[in-house]
Amino acid sequence: MKKLSIILFTVFLNFAFFSCNPESLTDEVAPQACCGESEEIPPPPPPPPPPTGNGG
Repeated sequence: MKKLSIILFTVFLNFAFFSCNPESLTDEVAPQACCGESEEIPPPPPPPPPPTGNGG
């Protein structure tokens, strides 16, 4: 039983050390403009007016 716990601990420790890639943490993501242009993105259209009628 003691050997099994040591093996499991070793596997967990190896997984914890090697699961994180330090290169992926240092990569910077540069934001890109929409549709391949560097223009400002226009605001969305206003919502439609609420319906008039028998609301209850």
